[in-house]
Amino acid sequence: MKGFKTCERRLTHLLHSGIRSRPSPATASIGNMAPRLSDFEKGQIDALHRLCLTPRAIAARLRPRPDKTRPSYKTVERCFKNRGKKRVFKKPGPARTISPKLERRLIRHVITDRLTSPEVRIIAQRRKFFISEKNRVKRLAFAREYVHKPLSFWKNVIFSDEKIFRLDGPHGYNKTYQRTRGPEPAPTMRRHSGGGSAMFWGAMSWHGLSTLHRVQGSLNAERYRQVMLNVIMPWALELPWRLDQPDCPFIFQQDNAPGHAALSTRELFDTVGITLLDWPARSPDLNPVENLWAIVSRRVHWQGRQFMRLDDMLPVIYDCWRTEAPKYVETLFESMPRRLQACIDAGGRQTKY
Repeated sequence: MKGFKTCERRLTHLLHSGIRSRPSPATASIGNMAPRLSDFEKGQIDALHRLCLTPRAIAARLRPRPDKTRPSYKTVERCFKNRGKKRVFKKPGPARTISPKLERRLIRHVITDRLTSPEVRIIAQRRKFFISEKNRVKRLAFAREYVHKPLSFWKNVIFSDEKIFRLDGPHGYNKTYQRTRGPEPAPTMRRHSGGGSAMFWGAMSWHGLSTLHRVQGSLNAERYRQVMLNVIMPWALELPWRLDQPDCPFIFQQDNAPGHAALSTRELFDTVGITLLDWPARSPDLNPVENLWAIVSRRVHWQGRQFMRLDDMLPVIYDCWRTEAPKYVETLFESMPRRLQACIDAGGRQTKY
């Protein structure tokens, strides 16, 4: 109680005497932060530093401020430490996914119309997928086992995968580089969930492509078995090499999606007698059909083309799969040894493919 009355008397004395606490601009502080050094104080520190004094001695010899305080020796040390350094403020937002050199290259290609918007989007937004240590070891073992296989072995392999197409643009990419010179680019739409999408399943072999099958809904185990029975089996039996060599078995490749690795699906393959390629998990860069889907996606959304309805996009997808995709089949099959060697060189990690 006595201390409270003492503080009250001091506060009343300050109010009646007209004294106001107004810190000067040089000594103004924000919250509990220490006041910044003025140019005069920095000059004092430099002059005393030339006399080979320690930071504590310099702080003791500085001229007091109007509030009877001096900078601490820690402030003097920070002044020496930060002298000559340019303060760089970190820009907000996520880290850059591409280097400035690659960004200039992409912009140059867009200006000269040498790449379409989907192509630039695919190059710029190529993300690194996570590969655990267990999967890395499996990828490396798979690459070492099959890297020396001849092309005749890969001619008996059927690669398969599914792909999602969106009305607004390629699925999985959100950034687009557009021209800033020349004619003004056409306006683009950004709708919820890409405006609508359609999933397709397809397979490729050395002798041709399978029928493009549209999947209604998600590709679960039951729908995947129907695709195998209605699409892959009739098509695989009609391949030219099967007609010439009926007893020659083919090897079927699929990823480790839940519908593909289900027990009922495995039992179907065992019943029909389809040999599966022991494909490692998290390996889309080793599957050439992924590149084939990328080519089809670029042609569908050529020059940034968008669609208003699925009925407008579906004929374009079927036409590209029938006319454009077969041109790249042999080249993709011939790249398998290079893909596996790149995986070995990367120690089982992601490759450029």
